[in-house]
Amino acid sequence: MEIVFGPVPSRRLGLSLGIDLVPLKTCSLDCIYCELGRTAAPVADRAEYIPWQKIAAEIRSCFRPQDGTSPPQPDFITLSGSGEPTLNLALPRVVAELKTLSPAPLALLTNGTLFGDPEVRSEVTDIDVILPSLDTVSEDIFRALNRPAPGLTAAGLVRGLVELRREFNGEIWLEILFCHGLNDHPAEIERLAAACREIRPDRIQLNTVVRPGTLSSARPVSFGFLETIRPTFGKHAEIIVSFASASTDTTPIEKRLETILATLKRRPCTATDLEKALGLKPAETIKMLDLLREKGEIESRTHEGREYFTVPEGKGESAT
Repeated sequence: MEIVFGPVPSRRLGLSLGIDLVPLKTCSLDCIYCELGRTAAPVADRAEYIPWQKIAAEIRSCFRPQDGTSPPQPDFITLSGSGEPTLNLALPRVVAELKTLSPAPLALLTNGTLFGDPEVRSEVTDIDVILPSLDTVSEDIFRALNRPAPGLTAAGLVRGLVELRREFNGEIWLEILFCHGLNDHPAEIERLAAACREIRPDRIQLNTVVRPGTLSSARPVSFGFLETIRPTFGKHAEIIVSFASASTDTTPIEKRLETILATLKRRPCTATDLEKALGLKPAETIKMLDLLREKGEIESRTHEGREYFTVPEGKGESAT
């Protein structure tokens, strides 16, 4: 499978089956905290980056397997993965097809930058939950933190989300990711809270940097800081829970976790090493590694600018 990946444990969606609609790092932003690396040339122009025929063949094969196996039963089917899914013009056909193939609710994980386009808003009306991002409303911070494609602005992002809320009947879970020293000062927090009151999302999910991003300047804020500012965002605000509370009791996931542990017990690996060795998608690998690290099964260290994962001494015996 090149387009379908998982199910994987998700901080916000439980067990999530991912549908990847664009090639790696095809995105309208080049966020400094992105765990997938740099976006070489951020784009805001929509195209069929992965052809509809290829997407349709793979998702039909997944949900109507011919080998006698049962189709996946995730908590959510998530349009996400290697970049910004709303860039793909095949989006409405993908949504319609998934609705016929599975009863699982459909989620869209998006940076929200294209909702200023009425056509994009019309294409997501049948999605159950939209999870957009809004890290800042200040143009200078937007350029420093999110590094957008030409023509995109923080003001335009907010306007698009306001229009989305007016037209969309499903739930909107708005994520704000805080980076220390960039969007965590009191004035910006107040501006973000004001924007949230205008957007009126069903949930406001406060988050911070979890793993090394594109730049070392992407540093996390503390959990205590998030607790302190949560009341500013009102009763719908929550701090994203850890992976440790996500359900992982399905056999396919446990087997992938065991395979990763067995691999790391033999030698330290980077996330890229594991992707190539085990045939995993980048987003899938990151979620699995974060889950194992939060459970204390693995640890990481940096060597010559690269993050390596390994099994601590005395751990991982069950993986062999």
